[in-house]
Amino acid sequence: MRKNILSTLVTGLLLSGCLIAAGQNQPADRKAEGQGQRSDPGSQEQAQGYNRVFGTIASVGVDRLEIKRMDGTAQTVMVSDQTQYQEGRRDAPKDLHLEDLKPGDRVFVRGRANDNKELVALVVHRVTGEEMQRFSGDGAFGEITSIDGNQIKVRNRQGDKTIVVNNQTVFMKDGQPITLKDLKAGDRVLAMGKETGGQFVADRVMTGQVRRGGGTGADRREP
Repeated sequence: MRKNILSTLVTGLLLSGCLIAAGQNQPADRKAEGQGQRSDPGSQEQAQGYNRVFGTIASVGVDRLEIKRMDGTAQTVMVSDQTQYQEGRRDAPKDLHLEDLKPGDRVFVRGRANDNKELVALVVHRVTGEEMQRFSGDGAFGEITSIDGNQIKVRNRQGDKTIVVNNQTVFMKDGQPITLKDLKAGDRVLAMGKETGGQFVADRVMTGQVRRGGGTGADRREP
């Protein structure tokens, strides 16, 4: 299950290689780390203090971005002259500037905390509409409008969608197991699954801060 959520988040939500595209434009010292070794990049980044944020830009300042995360909480991301801005697939990344970003843009941020415990962005990847459409085939995301039995209705800028859950669905919040009963209207969720018989059936529903690997181990399922 860990392998599944890791693969889906990186290749689906983070949209067709944006992590790899970001890596192609990293500073030389980052590329040099671990040369000659083949290890899990998530483990390397965690050990080196890298953090990730996915959400919608609420405001853009001269030295920071205010981002609304999936759970509705606010995250301040500091930027510097070392921050890289981009969008697009790894085979044709497009360089952006801070001035190109605007409220409402969805972004994936990779950064690291400074001495003041502020998150400083190394890469800000703007997620395009095309990327979101590709992602929508494997996942559903948005704000919960209602929960009726085994159906969770969510709303995002693309419209409304119904997520069907069952006794095999795993629920997570901030990487920790929860149950369907812990979710409520107003929560922002990301569901991974597939279309079955005209319905989107979720294998996993996550809220809060989505962690690489989908959290730690325990797959607590709704009875």
